[in-house]
Amino acid sequence: MVPFLPDAQYQYFPIVATFVAGYAVIVLEEQTEINKAATALILGVLVWVLVGTGVDMTASEFDSAIAETLQNVAEVVFFLLGALTIVEIMDAHKGFDIITQAIKASNQRELLLTIGTLTFLLSSVLNNLTVVIVMVSLLQRLVEDEDFRMKLGGLVVVASNAGGAWTPIGDITTTMLYIGGQVTTVPLLANLFAPSFLCLVGAMGYELMVIDGSKPFERTKEVETEPVKGQALVFWGGLLGMIGVPVFTAFTKCPAWSGMMLVLGLLGLVTSLLHEPNDERYSLKGALKRIEVPDALFFLGVLFAVGGLERVGLLKEFAVQLGQLVPDESLVAIFLGFASAVVDNVPLVAATQGMYDLSAHPANAGLWNLITYCAATGGSLLVIGSAAGVAFMGMEKEVSFGWYLRSVAPAALVGYLLGVGGVLAQQSLGFSVSLLFASAGTQDWKAWK
Repeated sequence: MVPFLPDAQYQYFPIVATFVAGYAVIVLEEQTEINKAATALILGVLVWVLVGTGVDMTASEFDSAIAETLQNVAEVVFFLLGALTIVEIMDAHKGFDIITQAIKASNQRELLLTIGTLTFLLSSVLNNLTVVIVMVSLLQRLVEDEDFRMKLGGLVVVASNAGGAWTPIGDITTTMLYIGGQVTTVPLLANLFAPSFLCLVGAMGYELMVIDGSKPFERTKEVETEPVKGQALVFWGGLLGMIGVPVFTAFTKCPAWSGMMLVLGLLGLVTSLLHEPNDERYSLKGALKRIEVPDALFFLGVLFAVGGLERVGLLKEFAVQLGQLVPDESLVAIFLGFASAVVDNVPLVAATQGMYDLSAHPANAGLWNLITYCAATGGSLLVIGSAAGVAFMGMEKEVSFGWYLRSVAPAALVGYLLGVGGVLAQQSLGFSVSLLFASAGTQDWKAWK
């Protein structure tokens, strides 16, 4: 018998056991010294092997399930590869120097506040995965002290997930609930900005208590070099292009990865016109050689494994059984936030959409506000709980599950609980906006992959 699945058949046990064992190896990467990308790939394939050989599915049903999962995962991986390559091209042109020179923070406290606030605002209009890639790349060019830089990177993960919770395009789960009609634009902004900001304030406040805020931070040593041709054009073109991807997705109905690839192609065209054909320092070809492919493979393996659990209904059944075990719906939403720190929040939110009917809980009801907040921010509690965390783990090689649990999770937990308190306080004081505002273009938004 599998926990939370009292009626499950025996064939589900090997799938769950394999998933738990694989995650354990990823968690214990520091102790086992086994590459997490290799573990993730093995885990992803083994889950589907067990689905194909141990679950009662016809060949056509299995082919359809694995193809649809692979498509969803591939879209995220292509999005990640596109964003990483764009950032690499921007960095090759010394583009991040434009921002690092503009940051006048003189000590750790000022820099932490600057980075946290900037990340929070950016992630409200830009996919949080992209924000983490850009901000961590910026930190790597700005902060020399590795420990402090990693601490800031962890805050970036928390701030990006918090910033994505209060706008329809900031986080994939928020977009899902927006498209499903559970939340609408104006009430979403009014109801979740304050709790999301409280999440940021809680995390930053905790970090400010554990660091020496007055201590000057060590900037990365700047090497005097010749200005790179097209520096400003490539940097601002790449950044504005990535910010424009949600708009492209909304109006063209094309998936997000295609918008990111369009930006990459245009940037590749610009660099081809700016530089000599054989100069790979600044070209698209050279950037593709320098990006870290293992990051994408780790992503692929983890998402592929989670997709297997989703396809056989384990994640939805988990959410339903949790709802039956916990009598209070608010507690269910809070627990789902904790669950999203371990497994993908997308299927968990999809399950809640099926659990609660709009006739009983109309759009912008308190339950939907709480689910929206918890699903978006709960993934910050563990490094593997969100796309932002997984990307951060890939970009900073010294970041492990254990390090994040010790160094970032306490701040993330404080922020998460403070935001939950904010949502509940708003509702109890009658400050929540529940009017059904018309949301222009709702049907045109695509799920933000």
